[in-house]
Amino acid sequence: MSAVKKTLAGVAFVSLLSVLLFTIADQIWPLPLPDNNRQPASVVLDRDGQPLRYFADQQGIWRHQVSINQVSDDYLQALLAYEDQFFYQHPGINPFSLLRAMGQYIQFGQIISGGSTLTMQVARILDPHSRTLTGKLRQMFRAIQLEQQLSKPQILELYLNYAPFGGTLEGVQAASFHYLGKPADRLRPAEAALLAVLPQAPSRYRPDRHPQRAETARNKVLDRLQQQGIWSAQKVRRAKQEPVDIRPVETPLIAPHLAYRLYKLAPQVSVHRSTLDKQLQQQVERRLAHAVAVMGNAVSAAALVVDNRNHQVLAYAGSADFLAKQRQGQVDMVQAIRSPGSALKPFLYGLSLDKSLIHSHSLLADVPFVSQHYQPENFNRHFSGPVSASRALQLSLNLPFVQLIEAYGPRNFMNRLLSSGVDLSVPGDEGNPAMILGGVGIQLEHLVRLYASLANQGKVSELQFTLSDTDVNAVMEDQSPGDLKQDSDQNTEEGENSLDQADALLNKRHLLSPQAAWITWDTLREVRMPSSTGLDTARRLSGKVGWKTGTSWGHRDAWAVGVSRDYTIGIWAGRPDGQPMAKGRTGYNTAGPILFNLFRDISPRVKAIDKPEGVQQQIICWPDGRSENLVRQCDQSHIAQTIEGTTPRTLDLNPNQLFYDPDGTVLTDQKTGLRVNRACFKGNIEKTEISLWPDFLAPWLSADKKTATQLPSWSDRCLPYLSDKRDVRLQGIKQGQVFLIKNESINVPVKLEEGYQGRHWYLNGNRLASSTSQLQLKLTRETPEQNELLVIGEAGWLIRLSFYTHQQNVRK
Repeated sequence: MSAVKKTLAGVAFVSLLSVLLFTIADQIWPLPLPDNNRQPASVVLDRDGQPLRYFADQQGIWRHQVSINQVSDDYLQALLAYEDQFFYQHPGINPFSLLRAMGQYIQFGQIISGGSTLTMQVARILDPHSRTLTGKLRQMFRAIQLEQQLSKPQILELYLNYAPFGGTLEGVQAASFHYLGKPADRLRPAEAALLAVLPQAPSRYRPDRHPQRAETARNKVLDRLQQQGIWSAQKVRRAKQEPVDIRPVETPLIAPHLAYRLYKLAPQVSVHRSTLDKQLQQQVERRLAHAVAVMGNAVSAAALVVDNRNHQVLAYAGSADFLAKQRQGQVDMVQAIRSPGSALKPFLYGLSLDKSLIHSHSLLADVPFVSQHYQPENFNRHFSGPVSASRALQLSLNLPFVQLIEAYGPRNFMNRLLSSGVDLSVPGDEGNPAMILGGVGIQLEHLVRLYASLANQGKVSELQFTLSDTDVNAVMEDQSPGDLKQDSDQNTEEGENSLDQADALLNKRHLLSPQAAWITWDTLREVRMPSSTGLDTARRLSGKVGWKTGTSWGHRDAWAVGVSRDYTIGIWAGRPDGQPMAKGRTGYNTAGPILFNLFRDISPRVKAIDKPEGVQQQIICWPDGRSENLVRQCDQSHIAQTIEGTTPRTLDLNPNQLFYDPDGTVLTDQKTGLRVNRACFKGNIEKTEISLWPDFLAPWLSADKKTATQLPSWSDRCLPYLSDKRDVRLQGIKQGQVFLIKNESINVPVKLEEGYQGRHWYLNGNRLASSTSQLQLKLTRETPEQNELLVIGEAGWLIRLSFYTHQQNVRK
């Protein structure tokens, strides 16, 4: 056998033996790849990529997974130029680099440049070893394993995610967030060069502690990039001009409740891109902290700011102070179920408009009455008598809305809200009239969704807390996805189809018609702003924000929700433990000022909602309630907002009929015009048409509107046939009477005349007794000077009179 053949045979034998030995070694010592099932560290970002909160992985390591396309090209260029110029050419080991490093060590007596490739560095990260010859051989073996089992991009991604950056920081994404406050895909050239060299000596080059060393090392990378012709001299010069000025790392804690919520929903996701606006979020958090500072140590507050155009949440504050133990700041009150007080009234108002039960100025009765299921009272314990539906909503009167929910149907109201996708906590899962006054539980998040529908043609949509890839691109282009969606395909069949598809994608559900939604909002924008709003803010926001408050029983919850064309803001204030706040804390004076402070912060962008087609103004008449051209008599006229001109009649308090019919017919003597009936009068009789107000409103009507005044007097011939020709009388107290209180109190015996019983007795709106014909009225020095006594009879009659008290000082 020739020498050449022997040599080739020897080479072949050595190669086969090497392959065999490597295969055996590979089986004995398999490559220790990272556990992909291990929960990664996570970071929650705002809409612009600014970090809000970090979460370490299960081992306390800060590592945020990234792919190659999630890292800036400048960083990849700097990394490969400095660490491994021939990464894509070598098989895991670069013999030329090893020989160069060995020669430099022999010549200078110290390590001048390393001989390890990026693959070898990854091998050392995955399988740490000693810095000995045996350790180096082990590293080379692992590098070859990596090259055999993984592609070059996969190996590079392992380095990007596991390279050490000091302490518990691993991977370029974690380093970029913690040192620079930005994701790795937004690194500037100078920052990219700094992070490329930092793993060489993380402690020595740590930029927040040793900025000068870090800058020297960074410049070394920049020089290498220029020498290799990868970056231009001008680009390198600009990068060198940028100082390494990194302050000590502070872990952000912004929007902690939403951050934790997103993290728990998808713990396997490394980077959560939220919809929040960091600057606005911090403004909201400061506003809440300032507001609760004067409310007591146990009071907290929550707020949501939503962009109505795309349903993205711009600010989410679950408490006034996350770290305040006394305020239970770690409880997320955005998701807590609490009583909304009167905050659901606008939606009963809107649904009743759509059902043609009312128009904006329908006549409702703010009078004490007892429904079949519920005995309501007004929050202010006063009664206004006849009131329009819009005024009842603006003043948040309870009694007219109990009348309205009885007419609409409590079960129907509950089902309509539930079918819109809003969660309610209803006792016994049965609709009841108490729902409209706070006898139901709801989250601030779902209440805000309801109010946002007023700006979205009555459609209730899911709120968005994270950005899709399309949304991220739109944000990067500084254009709202909502604007893009609204501006495209307008007034075309194709555009309408695309909007319908968008509604389905955003999980929109119709609650109100566009007309009912706008009329409801238009009514709410007439609600008076809190006095603390300030003249300048009131002027800027006047007519642009429809808002409503709510106060739950016992002053436990204070709410305020406001809607403009583009934004909906919801506020809750109270104690997370459910205990009452200080007496006098209401939605109006507690949550209302916070609401308008936030609207003031965004006031240049606050605009009114455009009126849709189909909303028409009509002149309507009381007591009938219909349009003036449909009624015979118009005692009071009002301009009402209607849906397509529909003007329903006035609702009736009588449970046996839905609408009140004011038209009546009486018989009169043709000669005298006096009232008669056929049993007592045999002469010429004629029918007289007359329009009457409901009897239960009589105590609040002027004398000329009362039934007794509008009806003709009875003829003397008929008086013997009448069983009752006068009002029920009350003994013991008279209209306008003054009582002197000399001592601590006096007792006034009050009695109805024989044969009558009062179903309910009220003093200044407070119920005193039920089902009695008499009682002792106790007047004390705390009794107001002006008082109102109301008595409701079993037959529906009502006595209303005013009296006064005067305190007389007694000399000792």
